[in-house]
Amino acid sequence: MVDRRAYSRRFWDGKTRFSQAVRRTLADLERQKGQTKKDEDGMADTGPSKKS
Repeated sequence: MVDRRAYSRRFWDGKTRFSQAVRRTLADLERQKGQTKKDEDGMADTGPSKKS
């Protein structure tokens, strides 16, 4: 029998760690997008496919 309190604590610990990592990744992506926006505007028509 698993201790429900310990299990839920471990579950929420992983959940919050995961969401923090996601938030950090999204913040990094936003920062990179802001830095490269000027370059993308200059070569938007000649650049490769923007499916990413």
